[in-house]
Amino acid sequence: MPDFRRILIVKLSAMGDVVHALPVVSYLRRAAPSAEIHWAVDARFAGLLEGNPGIAKVVPLPVKEWKGRVGSPGTWREALAAACALRRERYDVAFDVQGNIKSGVVTWLSGAPLRYGFPGEVAREPQNLWFTNRRSTASEVDRHVTQKILRVVSTPFGVPFAMEEFRGEVENTPEEMAAAARLLEELLPGTSPRLAIHPGTTWNTKRMDPSFWAETVRIVRVAFPGLGAYLTWGTGMEQKECLAVRDLAGGRVALLPRLGYKALAAAYRMCGHMIGPDTGPLHLAAVVGARTVSVFRGSDGRYAAPVGPGHRFLQAPLPCTACQIKGKKVCPRDAECRASIRPAEVAAEMEALMAQPVRSAADRGAIP
Repeated sequence: MPDFRRILIVKLSAMGDVVHALPVVSYLRRAAPSAEIHWAVDARFAGLLEGNPGIAKVVPLPVKEWKGRVGSPGTWREALAAACALRRERYDVAFDVQGNIKSGVVTWLSGAPLRYGFPGEVAREPQNLWFTNRRSTASEVDRHVTQKILRVVSTPFGVPFAMEEFRGEVENTPEEMAAAARLLEELLPGTSPRLAIHPGTTWNTKRMDPSFWAETVRIVRVAFPGLGAYLTWGTGMEQKECLAVRDLAGGRVALLPRLGYKALAAAYRMCGHMIGPDTGPLHLAAVVGARTVSVFRGSDGRYAAPVGPGHRFLQAPLPCTACQIKGKKVCPRDAECRASIRPAEVAAEMEALMAQPVRSAADRGAIP
């Protein structure tokens, strides 16, 4: 068993990807209980890691900002200072669990003599292999992204992992929980159960129409007349989508203000239930213990959906499902794909979860 004193995890972005990697902290706490764990992350997502009892130090790097001004001498001075700061930590080992060029560069700049990453068939960008010198072995049993990540981190230890054993953590303070409780009650007094909805996502092939989510809410409301639905958003476009859902759904549906990661986590924890496409907030809701029903079209639910008895997903039943057509690109079968999943299906799954015994917000926990 290696005796690592200081370990660096490199998972820079994005929101859902960082959440998917959170179980590595609990794994390392078991496999290397005396090691100090640091995590290098894009500064935009550092809030997801703050307060995590298993992480000794969060290393925020303004990667997105640097990319936007790559030609500036100031950018290179900042990057050099960050690299020197990483090297001063004298890491024994670094784990690149992102697998692209930028994460590889950060891993290499850490100066860690052992730099573990994905094998070529798993890495997101083949150039990532230039920066690692140890790799996990691809396994056919590793279907889910969190399994693939745990495979990398477990490689030097030989300590087996079962994904169900390792839960991610996003911490909320009592003050954050109290603020979330006040906000939800002020917007929709006396509602129960509560349902969070985040319609927005970055890929066109993941998105569903506002009418889809509105109809889902209307159907669930028939089974649970006291339902309060809370819409969350992060961009101006997502806000417009949420306004459309609210107007179409009618009844007790409220738009939450734009919230930071910790406040959003607290709101999801208090709601206890969440529906949405494959998007970062879905995975955040799952990791704080909200029961989720998710819709997958362009991405693969077997690879990325929340895992566990409190989570269900619906995959578009077309031969070309999980097509991986990313970003703003439009699939020629998009309308057919959207129509292949019906609001009644999502509503039925959520009604089944809502019928289960209620857990307190403090008791909730999930595998992302």
